[in-house]
Amino acid sequence: MTPALTAALAVAAVLVVAATAVVAYRAGAARARDRMPSARALFAGLADADAVDAERRMLAMLEEAVVVADVSGAVLVANEAAVERGIVVDGMLADDAVRALVDEAAQRPVDRELTLVRGADRMHVAATAQLTTQPAAPGRITLVCADTGYRRSVDRVRRDFVTNVSHELKTPVGAIMLLAETIGDAGDDVDMIRHFAARIGVEAKRLDGLVRRLIELGRMNAGGERSAAAVDVRGLVAQAIADTEVTAAARHAVVRLRDAAADMPLPVEVDAAGMRIAFKNIIENAINYSPEGAVVAVELSRAGDEACIRVVDHGVGIPQQLQGRVFERFYRVDPARSRLTGGTGLGLSIANHHVRANHGRITLWSRPGEGSTFTVALPLAQNAAAPDGPEAADAPDHQRKEDIR
Repeated sequence: MTPALTAALAVAAVLVVAATAVVAYRAGAARARDRMPSARALFAGLADADAVDAERRMLAMLEEAVVVADVSGAVLVANEAAVERGIVVDGMLADDAVRALVDEAAQRPVDRELTLVRGADRMHVAATAQLTTQPAAPGRITLVCADTGYRRSVDRVRRDFVTNVSHELKTPVGAIMLLAETIGDAGDDVDMIRHFAARIGVEAKRLDGLVRRLIELGRMNAGGERSAAAVDVRGLVAQAIADTEVTAAARHAVVRLRDAAADMPLPVEVDAAGMRIAFKNIIENAINYSPEGAVVAVELSRAGDEACIRVVDHGVGIPQQLQGRVFERFYRVDPARSRLTGGTGLGLSIANHHVRANHGRITLWSRPGEGSTFTVALPLAQNAAAPDGPEAADAPDHQRKEDIR
């Protein structure tokens, strides 16, 4: 046998072995595929282990609580949301209302709002349950529960907002209508006409202030990017004080500015228009809640890498239990005083929004009978030079209050 023939036979043998291996592999793969769909899928039908695992991962990603149970109510599958919200505890449905809904779903699809009790708390959910119609997985009920607490909260806030706005608008509008009728009945009494005309002006100004702040609320809720630019916070505060001159004059109040950082730069990168509104609202609040003829102090200082603006009033102060609510929309500590000063309960809420939108923070120190101090801290622009030595701005608000006075 020649060497060439030997080589040819060797190559042929290798090819036969390779072909045999391919055929055997394909036959084995086919038999494996026939055996693989032996595991039940979570919801219906049969699937391989990888598919079932993918279904479980998908359930874990859902915010809604998902439970798969049999017609007796035994839990077969529950995602993390169902366990975290207490719908499934120790592998069982924890609420009678949920169990009753699953029982009912064995007869017909169910879509219902449920209130689930969790100790002292209540959780509102929109629950949907339905029996599978797949013959490969009979008797499985899929339950989906979506938490509607946030939606209810938003609806309540919306209703309260509409009610409050309607009430706030009705008061000055009603007063203007009544004063207009009174002027009509005043005849030729010039003094009375002037008096009531002045009152109409006050109510119109109050109405104008409310409308302006509602417009500002609309801009806030619309979102979007606000243009930020590097400005000196001193200029913003000075402009805000100038904006409150009419309010201060009406109450014979004096707004004094003290610059404790006169030799230090105070550049901040903010939405200047928004922060000017914020400072104006805080200062006006201090004026309105101080006695007539009072002094409202505004102090500028620097603490580390922040510019601090403190507004100190000599008003009635705010009780500790109410301080957490002063930044809520339409909340007023003293509604009677707000009616006298034309307050809307929106000023501090708007101020808080603008401060936070510009990466700052606003804090309150107050004590009944001693007045209040609102402190706004804004991050300085990155190119601001560090101050030399310690700063008095690090003192607590109540200590600074005495210094300002």
